Amino acid sequence: MIYPMYIDGEWYTKEGSSRDVVSPATGEVIGTVTPAGFEEVDRALKAADREKGNLEKMTVFERSEMLFRIADAIDAHKEELAKMIAMEMGKPYHTEALGEVGGSALAFRDAAEQIKWMSSEIPSVREKNVHVYAYRKPVGVFTIITPFNFPLCTASCYYLAPGLAAGNTILWLPPMSCSAVASLFMKCFEEAKVPKGMINMVIGTSQEAKTAAVVHPLTAGIGFTGSTKTGNDIMEKAKAKKSLMELGGNGPVVVLKDADLEKAAEGILAGSFGNAGQICTSTERVLVDDSVADELVKIILSKMDRYVVGNPMDEKTTMGPVHNRSTVDTVMEHVQDAIEKGAKVVSEHWGKVEGAPTEHYLYPTVIDHVSKDALLNIEETFGPVVPLVRFKEESEIMDLIAMSPYGLAAGVYTEDLKKGMQMAEEMRFGYVNINSGSSYWDWTFPAGGAGGSQSGYGRSGGKWSILEMSEERCVSVNLN
Repeated sequence: MIYPMYIDGEWYTKEGSSRDVVSPATGEVIGTVTPAGFEEVDRALKAADREKGNLEKMTVFERSEMLFRIADAIDAHKEELAKMIAMEMGKPYHTEALGEVGGSALAFRDAAEQIKWMSSEIPSVREKNVHVYAYRKPVGVFTIITPFNFPLCTASCYYLAPGLAAGNTILWLPPMSCSAVASLFMKCFEEAKVPKGMINMVIGTSQEAKTAAVVHPLTAGIGFTGSTKTGNDIMEKAKAKKSLMELGGNGPVVVLKDADLEKAAEGILAGSFGNAGQICTSTERVLVDDSVADELVKIILSKMDRYVVGNPMDEKTTMGPVHNRSTVDTVMEHVQDAIEKGAKVVSEHWGKVEGAPTEHYLYPTVIDHVSKDALLNIEETFGPVVPLVRFKEESEIMDLIAMSPYGLAAGVYTEDLKKGMQMAEEMRFGYVNINSGSSYWDWTFPAGGAGGSQSGYGRSGGKWSILEMSEERCVSVNLN
């Protein structure tokens, strides 16, 4: 089956090129897509530019009604979309993929409500008889580039729903490896009767397609979630265009000696093994007081049997394969590096699952006594690993955190809320969760990298995405 692009309200397949959609779960080809180049990007952006005025003229209530229609259409295709996420991306159908589709519909409903209550301002000025008002307007055409780990939900809650709510027309470049589900997703916009050209989906995150979309003169704003390296490359090409960037993370979770270890273990496991560890805010490293580390490890290991690695369509599966081979290689490299530096794997297995249909299946791994200079502590692993880095004095914590250049999300476990809040305010992260893991997030509050880190800038989620994807304009009236 061919999964086409969606450009200017029409289904489009490029002649002369195709790429197989291969399932990381089975290794089977489940369809084909045709990657885009400059011509397709240009056509999509011209359609979006043509329609930007019409979308801007819609009242916020008309936009809200459109977003509700999109959410209803997503719900109508919930099972179809979730099955494709499971087979194309690899996450379990029953425990994660269905939830992602439901979350995508919720993102459109939330944006539909939020846009109705966004307010304008009337600033005070020094000059008598001069009245000023500041109001929000859409930026114009937004190019959106999204990752594979949440192929629909990241796109929906960070960019598509708030972007349309704010009045922007959109060109969406989904990840090449999850473009089949993006093609299916476009059915929802067609069925919701979103006018032609207001949202366009072009298959192709190749260098040619990304560069063409980013540098194109019709692109007014750029939203990107992905690696720091790619984000920096996009920003270099984007120049002065309005940009919203959520980049890499290496979420530390700090466990102090007075922490509720049962609660900490639950949060760590969810943060490290949810979505097979492929979350920007996942628990990438656990910084634990040495006096309670042995007990924490014991509790974590006692809960490991809940993680059943297998085919994502199997009801018993709670962790599917990782999505791509590069993630497999990174996990293997980082764990081996830690072992060579003195760490010890304490879970029953680590590495590739023997006898699995593909090499993408990895055991959930717990590794203790990780040194501070290990790659697991410094770099983003993005896989199903719980690395424990021990400290003897709390004065060591900030230096351990600073070993990694990221500042996206973190967690702190302590029964001393005053200490937890003081530590959270001292830590330079976009957000810090106290007595929850680093991966806890709700799109009603802002997410993004701290200043000076390699985790990007701008804030995504809820009204903050709407604010980032719109701009303030000001009118003054001289009554003299």
